[in-house]
Amino acid sequence: MRFTIAAALLALAACVPDEEPPSKQLSEADTCGAEPLQILVGMPFEPRDFEEGERPIRVLPPDSAMTMDHRVDRLNVDLDEEGMITRIWCG
Repeated sequence: MRFTIAAALLALAACVPDEEPPSKQLSEADTCGAEPLQILVGMPFEPRDFEEGERPIRVLPPDSAMTMDHRVDRLNVDLDEEGMITRIWCG
């Protein structure tokens, strides 16, 4: 009986993750510099707002085609029909 309880406890201990999920680690890293630019969400897109820094930038108007490759250093800017910024993110 003791062996069964000990084995069950060891099996449960193996299931507990010791790190945060990768998605949270990537979002906290802010590898493309999106965090300080969040103040621009809801504003009209102006290319000069994104000139600082040497990083790839992808502007995504509505219904635009987008590659599915993930680059943590790339800054993505989503726009609505009026050219307003709706989202700024890395990827």
